Amino acid sequence: MASLRTFLESLTEEETLRFEEPLELDYTPTALALELEKEQKFPLLWFEKPNGFDMPVVANIFADRDRIAHIAGAPDAAGFNETWLQAESQPIPPRLVESGPVQEVIFTGEEVDVQTLPISRHFQADAGRYIGSGILICKDPDTGVRNLSYQRLQLKGKDRFGASLHSRGHIWDHLIRSRKKGKNLEVAVVIGAHPAIYLAAAAKVAMEVDELDIAGGLLGKPVDLVKCRTIDIEVPAEAEIVIEGELLADESEEEGPYGEYTGYSTYRSTRNVFVVKAVTRREKPIYLDIIPGNSSEHLLLGRCAKEAHVFERLREVVPDVKAINYPKSGTHFHAYISLQKRAEGQARHAIMLLFGLDSYLKLVIAVDEDIDIYNEEDILWAVATRFQADSDLFVVPKVFCNRLDPSAVDGMSAKLGIDATLPPDFEAERIALPPEALERARSALAKLRA
Repeated sequence: MASLRTFLESLTEEETLRFEEPLELDYTPTALALELEKEQKFPLLWFEKPNGFDMPVVANIFADRDRIAHIAGAPDAAGFNETWLQAESQPIPPRLVESGPVQEVIFTGEEVDVQTLPISRHFQADAGRYIGSGILICKDPDTGVRNLSYQRLQLKGKDRFGASLHSRGHIWDHLIRSRKKGKNLEVAVVIGAHPAIYLAAAAKVAMEVDELDIAGGLLGKPVDLVKCRTIDIEVPAEAEIVIEGELLADESEEEGPYGEYTGYSTYRSTRNVFVVKAVTRREKPIYLDIIPGNSSEHLLLGRCAKEAHVFERLREVVPDVKAINYPKSGTHFHAYISLQKRAEGQARHAIMLLFGLDSYLKLVIAVDEDIDIYNEEDILWAVATRFQADSDLFVVPKVFCNRLDPSAVDGMSAKLGIDATLPPDFEAERIALPPEALERARSALAKLRA
């Protein structure tokens, strides 16, 4: 069965950094992940005995592109887009089963106490302990189609969380329509499932698409589901922990601040309330955490599926686009594209299409296909040597954007496009070495390092 555990078993010892001794849970996983990032290292972090809690915590699963490719069943990072698009085009619906490990232990009523879960603080300004790794599953109040999403949950008590929803997302729409019917919105929070389900939950798809169908496509088989015990929601049978409850339709309270993907702590919140009705889990569960803020894990999880989706839509109109990259340095606000330019204006056309496809974007740089878009030094070299500011950039003012951008004004931002492709009649020739010389150098270095 596909589960968090089967995935963890597939990793090598070199991919995991295991801490056997008791460690303080607040801030520690975040600090470790960010320190390792400085060294360009992205291991899975395993905390066997977090202080004060009786279950292990794992984090940083999604911090590495090669590991994400492994999760999706792609041959390597370069093959992720094709694998993802195949899963989208050939989805496999989930199947309902009678029982599963996620309901080996069940707490309801007065037995419920989510404070016993190893929920931690991540950044100094955070308002409290937060679940940032929960997949929230709800249903469209009218059609019954499932929706999977991520929303931050601030621990407020034994059976209560503050919640901030994406106010332009599907779950927000579901809550508004439930409110009009005079009902709360039933929601299950899944913590610790096969990482392919996490990738699917991060996808930006149409409201009528069940993300569990995409997860099945990635896994090559249906995701087994069990019915929740107190609400009309189905959840992965092989998950570690599920919190069942309701988002209240007519109650709000303060929530935040929280360290968001922008690298800033934000007070912006929809101020919702999530009340817990039950907790089900495995007998000996593993708690999965996701490093928040502008960590590699948080940003890669959020953008891998988006890169694949946007790339395909872009190629439908501009087939000469070769690759796309959302760099970590730009959070979700910058993108680089490479293309085989055949005519002047083609790069600008692609940039404008990309702005339309992704409202988060503020800066798009287009380069030729000889530029490595995963190497920001190469990108900046192209800007330095192939770009003139008076003719190769354009600005679109006052465009709809993401409200978490701290520089946005009234939900709007300017969009900057930079065409750093070769101008016509460009006479300079890029320096190069003969392939055999490069091979001799690599062979000599390999012998020295052996």
